[in-house]
Amino acid sequence: MALESRADIVFKGGMKFEGRSGRAGTAVTLDFAREGAGTIDGYMPMELLLTSLAGCSGQVTVGLLKRMGQEVNDLTIHARGTKKEIHPAVFTSIELEFEFRGGKLDAASVEKALALSEDRYCPVWAMVKAAAPVRATYRLLAG
Repeated sequence: MALESRADIVFKGGMKFEGRSGRAGTAVTLDFAREGAGTIDGYMPMELLLTSLAGCSGQVTVGLLKRMGQEVNDLTIHARGTKKEIHPAVFTSIELEFEFRGGKLDAASVEKALALSEDRYCPVWAMVKAAAPVRATYRLLAG
């Protein structure tokens, strides 16, 4: 039996929408303005895609590292995407930089967890890399 995910989005005026998770019921605001055309009140859709990729890969990586007996204290993932200049302005490449701070981590375990996240366990990564190359790097920093 196939699993289903749900989300609803409601127009709020201007270029703003509110998205709701079918599972958690939490709201996220999406907005749009051309580059340099002022501020926005929420994520742009492509930023939300990068956030989804970073969140999925981060959750998988932390879970795998914990199962490997590693201690993760702090992790920030910097996601950057390069887009085409013409429409549709899709990502042509994505970079994920995993910045671990503190904890007890060894490089071999981090590399294995990142590889498993990409190749097996993160569905967002699997979908995105079919459309654009995703390069992951990491840094182990003192706490």
